[in-house]
Amino acid sequence: MSRESSGQIVPWITKNGCLDPGKFPIEGVLQQALEADPRAFHSGVKMLEMMYGHGRKEAGVFLLGLLAASDDEWERREIIVDALGQVRTAACARLLFAELRRVESSNTTRRYLNAVIERLAAMSPELVDDGFDALAHDPSFSYRMRSKFKEALSRGQDFPTEWR
Repeated sequence: MSRESSGQIVPWITKNGCLDPGKFPIEGVLQQALEADPRAFHSGVKMLEMMYGHGRKEAGVFLLGLLAASDDEWERREIIVDALGQVRTAACARLLFAELRRVESSNTTRRYLNAVIERLAAMSPELVDDGFDALAHDPSFSYRMRSKFKEALSRGQDFPTEWR
């Protein structure tokens, strides 16, 4: 049954019957991304990522705000950072570098911080090189963290497996 024959014209369903995330209503997705339930949260964040990838720039802005406003629940924060993969903007880089300065490295936060570094390293050099260089020479970070920043600066997206 086509969308025309059913009597409903839904702009986010294509003529082929596929979902067009660029036209999908965002309000329900925003609510889902705020849910305490991990499955609903993950689904909402992934949908926002898809929407951003299909031209909905406001979805990226919401993801940035969601990261900034989130509690220190590292698994949730890591899901948000992962969803920021396509948001390669100066604002995103600033927020992620601020995260590296804000969050103290520990066994609990290591995976999250590695995800932040990986996300930054995937961005264009003009957005991140100065930030990584500054962190690589900042004595307030451990030798190991400074080494990660230097590695990200020189190697880009290819990270050693021992980081994980």
